[in-house]
Amino acid sequence: MKLLAYVHTYNDADVIDATLRALCAQSYPIPEILLIDNASTDDTLDRAFPSKVTIIRNDENLGTSGAVAAGMEYALAHGYDWIYILDADSEPAPDAVENLMRCYQSLSPELQATTWWLSSLLVEAEGGAMHHGCIVTPGGIKMLDPPPQPTSYRCHLNIWSGSLYRLDAVKEVGLPDRNYVLDWGDMIYGYEGAIRGYIGFLEQSSIVTHNMHPLETLRLRRIGRKFVKVFYSPPLRSYYFWRNSMYFWIYRFDRGGSVTPVIWHFFQLFKWLIKVSLFIKAPGESLAACLRGMWDGVHARLENRY
Repeated sequence: MKLLAYVHTYNDADVIDATLRALCAQSYPIPEILLIDNASTDDTLDRAFPSKVTIIRNDENLGTSGAVAAGMEYALAHGYDWIYILDADSEPAPDAVENLMRCYQSLSPELQATTWWLSSLLVEAEGGAMHHGCIVTPGGIKMLDPPPQPTSYRCHLNIWSGSLYRLDAVKEVGLPDRNYVLDWGDMIYGYEGAIRGYIGFLEQSSIVTHNMHPLETLRLRRIGRKFVKVFYSPPLRSYYFWRNSMYFWIYRFDRGGSVTPVIWHFFQLFKWLIKVSLFIKAPGESLAACLRGMWDGVHARLENRY
């Protein structure tokens, strides 16, 4: 099975070399690495790249969803069977791709036909925090906490980085919506496959070291005897997080006639606004981004940009 490795970048000069080295060192054969650059303004592309690297430079920043859609289009046009997606700050272990393919090949023919993605386990370099697969519930997105064995387990969705997509299924589901731009684009795309009968697996023996940015700014703040978790998210990401998530719960999620998920999500927004107001220095821009994102999501204005 012919596999394309794919990396999207935006001002990633300090990390891109390590990611490409890790892909070149994979035990599973990777004939080509596609690097899509979202109009970086640093020296990300000012270097010598391995011969198997193909570079596409966008004239503007299309965001993660736009770049992934372009990568999938390229893979489909060039006859690939799979595409392995990585952020520029993610480093797969040498056997990461091989273990994903071994997991797929161990499935029954019936499961292979309905499996459209497999994902590596993302592990934070410092501290060892793990990002497991998620499931969609009426009360929100829930990250699973599985035991080490068996190494693979089913889940509804996961983030882009470390995900391996089967391109025959991508043809059926369609490409990611470029208008999602950033946060929640991967969550919504995973759900689009799930409601069409496709399933995904996370394989815990496939390890990717990944920079989970919110952990860098995570702080505990005291309120009386209790502590609350607070992390700083730039206004840009705050806007897209709340816009896309609001849009998902109102327009894409099959609520079965229940308004509970929407009410739950509004409640989460108000909790976040309170945290930003109380614990983030100069919160004005972040608050405005959250509220604007909520407003555009409620009104399905996905064509808007921050």
